[in-house]
Amino acid sequence: MQKIKTYGSRDIPEDLRPLSCELDSLRDLLLQLARERTDGPKDGLIAVTRMLSGVTVEQWNDVAKLYGLQEWLALSLDESACLNLNNLLNALEDLAHQSEHDPLTGLENRRAFNRKMQMEAERVERSNSTVSLVIIDIDNFKNVNDTYGHPCGDEVLCGLADVLIEAKRVYDVAARLGGEEFALLLPGASALKTKSMVERVLQQFSEQKFGCENHEPFSCTFSAGVACMNGRGSTSITQLMELADKALYEAKTSGKNCVHVARQKPDFEYDRSTMVHSNEKQFLFSGTD
Repeated sequence: MQKIKTYGSRDIPEDLRPLSCELDSLRDLLLQLARERTDGPKDGLIAVTRMLSGVTVEQWNDVAKLYGLQEWLALSLDESACLNLNNLLNALEDLAHQSEHDPLTGLENRRAFNRKMQMEAERVERSNSTVSLVIIDIDNFKNVNDTYGHPCGDEVLCGLADVLIEAKRVYDVAARLGGEEFALLLPGASALKTKSMVERVLQQFSEQKFGCENHEPFSCTFSAGVACMNGRGSTSITQLMELADKALYEAKTSGKNCVHVARQKPDFEYDRSTMVHSNEKQFLFSGTD
């Protein structure tokens, strides 16, 4: 449920204060409903309509920003049906974008990334191609927040996001999975090619300087794990994530500020029946008169 914030009356224009009181009452009702259905079913979707006379869409947008109600849709009944339809379509596009993107960095969120990864795995299976997964974790990020504050930590997160956006190809997927953890999905890229690309990203990120109030500029690094999937069906999505996570753990434990590639089994088995055995080698190369 959307968290509704309460603001002092000085933040609300005089002509909109009655509306703010109504929103406060609605907030209390919604919170009560949320508490009552804590253990109940989670499905259900409704649209709530409220007629507001004497209020423009612009005024409503101001109130929506104050109360964190950007998911609420306002349509002007004084405008044409065509204009309202366009407003509705734009609002739906905005909501779709918000539901699949991290609000801080603008990267795709975990839900969108998981969906893209599932789609890519199916494509890889059909086309017998490859895809590489990268899991990235900013080194010592807790110390950044503790030392410089969370606003400065947000700058670091956005700094890494900017580097990822600049470095990735159009069809690559960059996401923030949560906290200081990011991910890349690189269709058609081998593990070694991916490692080289991520090392360049690491170099660019480590060269950034972050300046926060009352502190000297500082830089950050990250650790990354790489794993690869091909169309032979030897690796599932779950296994791919586990391999990338394991490689990330190895990068962290080996000193951080590096990229590790997961050690994976060969994607095919040798037909040992066609191999030359040691006794046959001895016969072939022993030399006979």
